[in-house]
Amino acid sequence: MKTRKGYLVRRGKTFYAVWQVAGRKFMKTTRQSDRKDAVKELARIMQPFLVADDVRTLETVKARIEGAKADLVKMDEEKNPPLTFGAAWSAYLTAPGRPDSGPATLRQYEAEFNRFLKWIEAEHTGIQTLRALTPEIAGAYAQHLTGSKATPSTFNQHIGFLRLLWRVLAKPARMDAPNPWTDIKRKRLVTQGRRELTIEELRRVCQAATGELRIMLAIGLYTGLRQGDCATLRWSETDIIRGIIRRVPMKTARRSGKPVMIPLHPVLLAMLAEIPTAGRKEYVLPQMATRYQKDRSSLNNCVQDHFEAQGVKTIRDTPGLRQRALVDVGFHSLRHSFVSLCRAANAPLSVVESIVGHSNPAMTRHYTHTSEAAAGVAVAALPDITGQATVTPALPAADEMISKAKVRELVETLNHANLKERRTQLLSLVAQSTEQ
Repeated sequence: MKTRKGYLVRRGKTFYAVWQVAGRKFMKTTRQSDRKDAVKELARIMQPFLVADDVRTLETVKARIEGAKADLVKMDEEKNPPLTFGAAWSAYLTAPGRPDSGPATLRQYEAEFNRFLKWIEAEHTGIQTLRALTPEIAGAYAQHLTGSKATPSTFNQHIGFLRLLWRVLAKPARMDAPNPWTDIKRKRLVTQGRRELTIEELRRVCQAATGELRIMLAIGLYTGLRQGDCATLRWSETDIIRGIIRRVPMKTARRSGKPVMIPLHPVLLAMLAEIPTAGRKEYVLPQMATRYQKDRSSLNNCVQDHFEAQGVKTIRDTPGLRQRALVDVGFHSLRHSFVSLCRAANAPLSVVESIVGHSNPAMTRHYTHTSEAAAGVAVAALPDITGQATVTPALPAADEMISKAKVRELVETLNHANLKERRTQLLSLVAQSTEQ
């Protein structure tokens, strides 16, 4: 629609205002006979039409500007496309703003992201970029995790990582909306430690295991190491000649880097000695190491399924809680069992703590000087649970080397004050045994 400013015509003594709108001609008297007054009246009459023209002009300009912006955005995205799911993981690894996570944590993150990608590809094939993910879709994935019986801890860790990834990659992903994972609430955790297994349960679980699982369970039972440390134990950390494992636990590696020195139980020593020298490459259990590094949850499920197959219930039903159940037994139960068996064999608490490591710095300093001989006696006193291994004849048991009664007496009275004296006495006994 097009308007004009209008003009004046005189009829008799009176001036009339004349204008056109959409091809139609309009006329209205100004009631003025003086031309100057008539011009003012014409301006007043035409004012609404002029405002309308200005609005239409501005709207047209605005539309053209927005169109130009859209064209610029399109050209920019064609030159630098927004981040796709397929490129997201590589972008995260090189992002300067991501946390300095360790290799094991990054492997777990990658497994969690791949799990999310698998779900997206199955449920939302049309979504290709990170910024296309809406809070509704993020909520649907959270419901999927809950439906897959993920524990509260696993759920929180999984959603927490996805929230982190979206935050770190917000700029390369060209996100113009809030983080879609922000409003997903964490699940309430109920602290529940794993219980130790009974001797009868240990026998069933260990004796029924085969292959690398059999050895991994024995390592866990006779060293007290956590699952990740057992699965990724290296031959360079295992000294069969001296009969010890020297390992920096993954849980404390980044914080203190302090290793634990663990004597090899005769049964475990025999199991490791069965492995051919030619097969002793990097990892003691190469298949378990690969499985752990690829997906920890897969290894967890393997252990849990084995326990269940041997009649050991791993889940405790907990009435009154929103969670369906709590994990009661798992690989970590072997660590508890190790401590319990050591204490049942009258090993001093200081010796046990020095073997399994301690999270309290003050306590760690207290246990730093526990003698290797005392630790060896404590571990050697543990019973043979596996029922499958035989002691290597070339490496006699601790009670065959020295007087068991005398060693036990010295170990039981060991404390921080008499540490040097007891150490000298134990070494003396070892020397006498060697001479014999």
